[in-house]
Amino acid sequence: MSQIKLFTPRCSKVVILAFLLVFQLNSFAQKLELASIFGDNMVLQQGMNVPVWGKSAPNSTVKIDFAGFVYATKADTLGKWMVKMPLLDYGGPFTMNVSSEDTIVFQNVMVGEVWLASGQSNMEYQMKNGVGPNTKEVIENADFPEIRYFDVPRETSVVPLQNTSVASWQSITPESVKESSAVAYFFARALHQDKNIAVGIINSSWGATSVEAWISAEMLKTHPDFVNEVKAQNKNQEAWKAYVKQSWRNDASRDSIAQASTNGLDMGVHTLKYQPTDWKHVDYPVDFGKAGLSGLWGVVWFRKNFELDRDDIAKENTLSIYIRARKASLYVNGTEVETKENIDGQLAIEVPQKVLQKGKNVLAIRLYCHWGSGLIGKDNSEVSLNKAVSLSGEWLFNSTIETKLPQWQDYYTQLSVQYNGRIAPIIPYGIKGVIWYQGEANVGRAQQYQSLFPLLISDWRVRWQEGYFPFLFVQLANYGQKQTEPEESSWAELREAQTETLKYPKTGMACIIDIGEASDIHPKNKMDVGKRLYLAARKVAYGENIVSSGPTFESMEVDGNKVKIHFSSTGKGLEFRNENLPSGFAIAGEGHAFVWAKARIIDNETIEVWSSEIEDPTAVRYAWGDNPDANLYNKEGLPAVPFRTE
Repeated sequence: MSQIKLFTPRCSKVVILAFLLVFQLNSFAQKLELASIFGDNMVLQQGMNVPVWGKSAPNSTVKIDFAGFVYATKADTLGKWMVKMPLLDYGGPFTMNVSSEDTIVFQNVMVGEVWLASGQSNMEYQMKNGVGPNTKEVIENADFPEIRYFDVPRETSVVPLQNTSVASWQSITPESVKESSAVAYFFARALHQDKNIAVGIINSSWGATSVEAWISAEMLKTHPDFVNEVKAQNKNQEAWKAYVKQSWRNDASRDSIAQASTNGLDMGVHTLKYQPTDWKHVDYPVDFGKAGLSGLWGVVWFRKNFELDRDDIAKENTLSIYIRARKASLYVNGTEVETKENIDGQLAIEVPQKVLQKGKNVLAIRLYCHWGSGLIGKDNSEVSLNKAVSLSGEWLFNSTIETKLPQWQDYYTQLSVQYNGRIAPIIPYGIKGVIWYQGEANVGRAQQYQSLFPLLISDWRVRWQEGYFPFLFVQLANYGQKQTEPEESSWAELREAQTETLKYPKTGMACIIDIGEASDIHPKNKMDVGKRLYLAARKVAYGENIVSSGPTFESMEVDGNKVKIHFSSTGKGLEFRNENLPSGFAIAGEGHAFVWAKARIIDNETIEVWSSEIEDPTAVRYAWGDNPDANLYNKEGLPAVPFRTE
C-alpha cells in the first residue's frame, strides 16, 4: 500500500514540478555564451580563419553575423560549439551578432593585427610605473582608439581552465594606458603607426614566473628533467588545488601582516639610544641584492648615523634621499618625518629643527618591499641633509626584527600553472604571433633553458594550430654590478640560451644589453624594447628586408696572436660608441684564462681582437657578464649580441 501512495495525484504534481524545475535550471545553465576573451572593442586577426567559440543548449544552432557574412554551426551534445570564419580583411568598426536561443551583440569590433604579450615582470611592468623622464608626456599622448588591450585575469590552476574570469577589451587612452604593459604598448604603437591598422594586445604576463610555469603538463613531461615532477603533481592534484587556493587567499594578507608588525618600534630601533648589535653592514647606494636579500618580500630596518655641527642645523632642514619601496617610514632621532607607499624616486623631506641636535644623530628607515625590489639611493642620486651633510658611505641593516612574511611566491610559478590558468583559456583565439619577455627567473639554469624555451614555443604552436606563428622575445638586459675582470656569468649564459633559440623557425630577438640598469632588474626604458621587438616583427612576421638586429657572431679565425671575428646583421657597417674606444672584448689562450682584449674594426663585417698577454688565442668573448661594458653597434644603432666563441 505504501508503494501505491507514491503515485497519488498529489505526488504526481510534485514530481512534475520537480521535473520542470530541473528542466528550467538546465536550460538556464546552458544558455548562449562565448569565451570571455570575446567582447566589445575586441580585435580579430586579419587574413585568418578566426575561431569563435562558446557554449549553448546541446544540439542547438548557433549563427554569427559579422562584416556582412553569416556563419552557422551546431553545438555538440555538451553544448560546445566553434565557428571558423572566412578570411577577414582589416577594417571596422563592425558589430558581431551571435544568436541561438538568445542573442549576444559585440560592438566596435575591429579586424587587424593581434599579438599575445607574455612573460614575467618586465612584460607585466605597467606604464604608470614610469618609462623614463618623459613618462607624463608619453601617457598624455597615448590616444589611440584603434589599439585595443585585453588583460587576461590573474588565475592559476593545476588543470587547464576552459575559460577565464570576466574581463574586457579597452581602447588605449591616456587613462587606460596606465594599466597596460609598457613593452606591449610601445610595440603596438609602433605597429599601428607603421601599418595604419588596428592592433589588439592580449597581455598574459606575471612577475617572477619561470618558463616551466607557462608550458603545458603534456609537453613538459616530455622533458627529462620534469618527467617525475609532472607525475607527482598529477598524482597529488587535489593537494595542489588546495595549496594554490590557500596561497591565493594568503597572498593579499602580506601587507596587513607587515603593517601589524611593530617589533622595531617597540624595541626603539628608530631611536638614537638603541644599540644595533649584530646588524649587518652595506655601502650606499643600498639595494637588496647587495645586502644579500635578493627576492625577499618583507620588512627591513636600516640605520645611518651622522654628525652635525650647530651650523649644520637650520630653521628649515631638508633630507634628500632616493627610495624605492612598497612602503617606507623614515625617522630622525626617533621622530617620524615621513611615511610613503608605492614610492620610487627622489624625496625631499622636511625635518623639524627641534628633532636635530649637535653631535650624533641617526636616520632610521623601516622599508617594506616585495621580491627584493627595495632600494635606498641610486648611482649619482643625492643623499644628504641640507645638501651639505652627506649620508652616503656605510649603513646598517637588519631583516630579522619584524615578523617574517610567508613568501608564497612559488604557487604561481609551479609547473604549468600559468599555462593552465592564463594561456589554455584563450586558445585558439586568432593571433599573429607572440612577444615574450622572460628569463630572469631561470637564471642559473641556462643549459636547461636551452631546451625548455624552445619547448614552450613548440607547445604553444601545437596548441594554437596556426603553424609557425612568429615568436619574438627579449634578451635579458644588463643588470647588477660591473665586473673588473673577465669572469663567468649566469646572466650571460641565459642570454646565450636565448640567442640559441633563434635557430628555430619564425623566431626573432630584441637585444637590450645596452639599456638595462645596474640596480634595477626592471629598467624603465621600455620604449626601445618595444621598438626593437617591432623591428624583429617587421622582418619575421611581415617579411620586410630590413636590419632588425645588432651585429651577431658568425665565425672566428685565428691569425697569429690575433683573432678575426666575423658578424652578420651588420647593416651599413660596424662602429664603436663612446668616443670609438672598444670595450667588452675578452680573449683567452689554451686553458681559457680570459683577459681583457683590444679590438679594432677591419671592415664592415669584421673585428680584430688581441691582447699582449695572449700569444696563442683560442677563444673570444664579448659582453660576457651580468652587466658588461659593451659598445659595439651597427650603424643602424642596434647593439651587438653578446657571445662566446668557445
